[in-house]
Amino acid sequence: MCLPFLSQGQYSESIATARPGAANGAGTVGKGILQFQAGIQFDNLTDTSDWYINNVSENLVVRFGIRERFEISAVINHINSIEYLSDSEESIVRNGLNTSLIRARTKINDNMAFQVGIETRLRGNDYQIRYIAPRFRLMYNTKLGRNSSLTTNLGGVWNGNDSKPRGFYVFSYSLSLTNNLSFIAESYGDFVRSGINNYFDIGLGYNISKDLLIDLNGGWGENYPYKSYFLTAGISYRLITRFRPDEMK
Repeated sequence: MCLPFLSQGQYSESIATARPGAANGAGTVGKGILQFQAGIQFDNLTDTSDWYINNVSENLVVRFGIRERFEISAVINHINSIEYLSDSEESIVRNGLNTSLIRARTKINDNMAFQVGIETRLRGNDYQIRYIAPRFRLMYNTKLGRNSSLTTNLGGVWNGNDSKPRGFYVFSYSLSLTNNLSFIAESYGDFVRSGINNYFDIGLGYNISKDLLIDLNGGWGENYPYKSYFLTAGISYRLITRFRPDEMK
C-alpha cells in the first residue's frame, strides 16, 4: 500500500499492493500483470475471563489485470487456531481454510475504485458456511502532499450463515520515508446495529526492487470485553505476462 499508490497510472514503476495494512488502494495491477501477495499472521484474542484464542494464519492473494482498469483476484486463507476455555477444560483446536474468495475490481476514475467479491464454500470442516457470501468495497485515494496520501475504504460483508450484513471502514495514512521505505498508520473497524468495533495498526513496506515488496505490520484493538493483538509479515511479487501489449511494458 506504499508510495506507488500516489501514481496516477494503473501500472506503476514500483509494485503496488494492499500490504501492509487493512486498506485497499484505488489502483489496479494493469493489463497482463500477474501479482502475488502472501503473508503470515499471528494474533491473539482475549476477554475479561480466562478465555483466549491464539491463531496462526497464512494468506495468499493472486491478482491479474484483464484490462488496464479492470482486474480479477482470488484470496485464500489457512488458519490454525487454539481456543483456551479455562484452566479446568481442554483447549479446542481448529484448522483449515477459513477464506476462499473470488473478486473483481474496476477503476471508476484516477482516485476511486469499486470491488465486489464472493466468499465460496470451499473451506475446511471447522469453518463451513451455509451459503456463498457476497461482499463489496469502495476505495478512494487522496493526496496529502508530495510524499503522503490518505486511503479510505467503505464496504459491507455477509458471513454466509444469515442475511445480516456487517459494514466496515478503513482510514489509512501512507508516508514515503525514503525512495524504497514507506510507513502506514490506520484506523479501521466493523459495525452492525448493535455497535462498532475499532482497531488500529502501523506498518512498514520496503521495495527490494520495483517488482518485489516485503512488509511488516502490527495492530491492536480494545472492544469490551475483548482485547486483540496481531503481528503480520509478508512478501509481494509481480510479473509481466505475454498478455500485456509491448507498448504498455
